[in-house]
Amino acid sequence: MAKLKNKYKREEKELIDSMLKSGNRTFITCIELIETSKIKGHQIYECKYVDSGVKKQVNIIAADITDAVGKLEALVGFGMPQQAANLMLGSERFNLDK
Repeated sequence: MAKLKNKYKREEKELIDSMLKSGNRTFITCIELIETSKIKGHQIYECKYVDSGVKKQVNIIAADITDAVGKLEALVGFGMPQQAANLMLGSERFNLDK
């Protein structure tokens, strides 16, 4: 894998501030696979993102990373509190869609 030059490496806070200054108010800063789910064929992803300028973090149960991004995309922009989003996206109870 190619190595990123040091001049492009910033702390998360600096990166978020730069994105906000450039006019981006909603974006994902990190998605990481953290565990497998009890739901067959699903994993648990930790997602750090900024929603309308507010930093948030949720766990998402999804079949793959594109499914995780799709589920998150459906919730951003509505001002939903982080706890409510985490309950909806990170609970096996609410993820019995497959």
